[in-house]
Amino acid sequence: MNIKLFHAETMHDAIRAIKAELGPDAVILSSKRVRQGSLPFGLFGRPLLEVTAAVDREAKEFVPIPPPNKPAIRRDEVQAATAPIQESPAGFQDTLNAVLSTSGAARPRASHAAMPAPVAAPPLRSLASEHLHRLKKELHDLRQRLNSSFPNDASTPSAGFPAPIARAYRQLIAQGLRSSSADSLCRALCRQFTPESAVADSEIQDMLHRLLVEPIRVSGPLLNPGDDYNVAMFVGPSGAGKTTAIVKLAAYYSLEEHKSVVLITLDSCRMAAVEHLRMYTNVLGVGLETAQTTADVIDCIRRHRGANLILIDTPGYGADDAARLADLGELKDSYGPIETHMVLPSNTRMEDLLRTLARYDVCAPSRLLFTRLDETQEYGNLFELAYQTTLPLSYWGTGQRVPADLELAQPERLADLLLDRASSRFTSPGLSLSMGRNSVVSLAGTMPQLAKEGVSA
Repeated sequence: MNIKLFHAETMHDAIRAIKAELGPDAVILSSKRVRQGSLPFGLFGRPLLEVTAAVDREAKEFVPIPPPNKPAIRRDEVQAATAPIQESPAGFQDTLNAVLSTSGAARPRASHAAMPAPVAAPPLRSLASEHLHRLKKELHDLRQRLNSSFPNDASTPSAGFPAPIARAYRQLIAQGLRSSSADSLCRALCRQFTPESAVADSEIQDMLHRLLVEPIRVSGPLLNPGDDYNVAMFVGPSGAGKTTAIVKLAAYYSLEEHKSVVLITLDSCRMAAVEHLRMYTNVLGVGLETAQTTADVIDCIRRHRGANLILIDTPGYGADDAARLADLGELKDSYGPIETHMVLPSNTRMEDLLRTLARYDVCAPSRLLFTRLDETQEYGNLFELAYQTTLPLSYWGTGQRVPADLELAQPERLADLLLDRASSRFTSPGLSLSMGRNSVVSLAGTMPQLAKEGVSA
């Protein structure tokens, strides 16, 4: 097959060029608009139509092209025309003598001997139709391969469930749950109802809500009623929101619970990070310590044994900081019980969350704190990571306001988000240690100088 590329301003011009060069049997394979110019990538070039055409090489090489205004002679026509000549040799001899008399006797005899016998040419139209048939067959095979690579509705796991449960299955998958987790939940739903019973979608949603709540573990607040002391360390990748979460917790326990709070930061590498923390702590009236090593952190903890809550902020370590992560993990063994919160953005892919959690495994995180819940509409990652690691959920960051946009993790709240039951998400102005989202805490009237200086949490 002879394939060639043509450029023209219009399709009419392209077809005329294709027929002139490849003949009337050429087939257009593809066409697209391109820019052709002297600059790289055709910038500022004039738009042209790029057409790819092809013609069967065998048909072009072996099919004789008849002379202009003379139709091709078929075998049956040749036989019909030669039959009367054989019957009247005298008339043929007279014609032959006339030709010999004008061009000589020797050359006509040689040319007559070398003249090949007429060969019947295959019809051009049949060759073109055969080529199109072959192309259609190739396209049909390609479409079948593509269709086989994508599962249809009959092959999806939801096809085996009744219609209401199948809809619940698709809802869980849309929220980011793994197919195995969604399948297990829907099979548990099937065991709750008989196939003969007519089950409404509302009943399915209520039962699914209860099934989602059961495996979700939560840790509760940093300080339970009656607790007077706790040390919490916050680890996680850079930009996850560790410092913002610490400031929100410090503001809540200092202003709402009237506890003495001390912040210790190891994040002295980021520009102006310590200065921002110092501005917050000055407004909140809490202590701030800066540490360079884990030994400095231990000294700060010992000096502030009288505080009710000590919060440790750490830098975001990457894959190349394995040695620093190991030093951070030794902090718990060197001092004693430290509550370690793994801070992760909720709008991150599940594969990246698992990879980050494996990198921080040396720090032995005991709780999961998710941030940026207001920046996503899929909450399956929260459920899956807590379910796979069996780590309890502690808090959720739902915005940038300090300390308003922070919630104490609740299983019912996560189930509502997974089933899209919350009509207005994350409108709570604060967090409550006992009831979750009923307490109103705001620093809007207590630190106006931060708004003037453009400090953002």
